[in-house]
Amino acid sequence: MARQSACETDEYRPAGRLVPVFSVSDIQGQSELALKLGRHAASFGETVLMLDCNDGAMMDAAGIIYHKTIYDVLYNDADLRDVRYVTSNEHFTAAASGKADLDTALGSLAALSLSYDWVFVVPPAGCTPAHVRLASASDVSLLAYDTASDNFMRAYWMIEAVRRRDPKFDPVILSMGHRADAVETALMLTDTVREHLGAPPPYAGHAEDGPVAERLIDRMRDIAERSKVA
Repeated sequence: MARQSACETDEYRPAGRLVPVFSVSDIQGQSELALKLGRHAASFGETVLMLDCNDGAMMDAAGIIYHKTIYDVLYNDADLRDVRYVTSNEHFTAAASGKADLDTALGSLAALSLSYDWVFVVPPAGCTPAHVRLASASDVSLLAYDTASDNFMRAYWMIEAVRRRDPKFDPVILSMGHRADAVETALMLTDTVREHLGAPPPYAGHAEDGPVAERLIDRMRDIAERSKVA
């Protein structure tokens, strides 16, 4: 009997979308935003892993009590199955990096992304070389910035830093904070990127412009699929 190819079988293959939820500064709501995205994706029956690389902030926001982390897998011989916490939704799983910093956890992120349809990563705020490497490895990134003052420039600096390594870096931009300043700061960010870096990334509006997860998931799914084909 001839062997069946993978495409001729009913074997399920996860989409493996790696999606960092970046915040360029300490913004209240980063963890909650990531959780909304993950829960909405899971509502379609897609498998979701939420990975907290931000000192447990997302796990706390989700109300998940945990004991083992990625750090324990890497350095204390813990089993990877023991660090993944399945919630009441069987498609929604969460884990934390623990003491392992973002740079150390990057290898695990790449491996884990192959086992789920979505892996949402919540890194610390800022832009370090580890953030740049994670952004370059992602299928699609969400980049959030605060509309207060000139914080939109922090988003510009991160886009600039990542495009030095990956010229095709094109994150979905989301403004948070005071909604009244959303349009003005979005225009300033777009114009600054266009002037100095070329084509600006897509602006997805403000976090308070209606149901944010519903607006973002389909858009990010399409971008991720295009990136895999390209």
